[in-house]
Amino acid sequence: MSVIGPSCNLPSETSPACGCTAKISAETGPGGGKAAGAAVATATIAVACAACCVLPFALPAVALAGVGGAIAVLGRAHGLMTILSIAVVLGAWGWIGWRSRTAGLKIRKPALAAMGAATVLTAIAALAPILGPTVLCVIGD
Repeated sequence: MSVIGPSCNLPSETSPACGCTAKISAETGPGGGKAAGAAVATATIAVACAACCVLPFALPAVALAGVGGAIAVLGRAHGLMTILSIAVVLGAWGWIGWRSRTAGLKIRKPALAAMGAATVLTAIAALAPILGPTVLCVIGD
């Protein structure tokens, strides 16, 4: 008994290879690529919809956690940053004075205004530990 049907002959010297056509399967046939494409498209749409629905709820929480961590780090660095700010402002005033004296030019008003603002803000930052409790007592906290 032969397992090969009568319509399919084995190749020989006189006959070409098997004349049977291979059966088209779902994975390899022309329709298999469409099914895989549809599955990928469905998965992509599901991820996009999940992102659109989840992000409005998750993004503010993630942002607040990040900002809270940054504030905590900056709160601990207040003393060092104030000292660094004082050094930078003093260095900038020294640089501006030295350059105006060596070049023989007047200091321009915008530079004076910027340096004045930097000096005032640095002074407020340096006095914040002293002024903070006083201000809180005045406003009634």
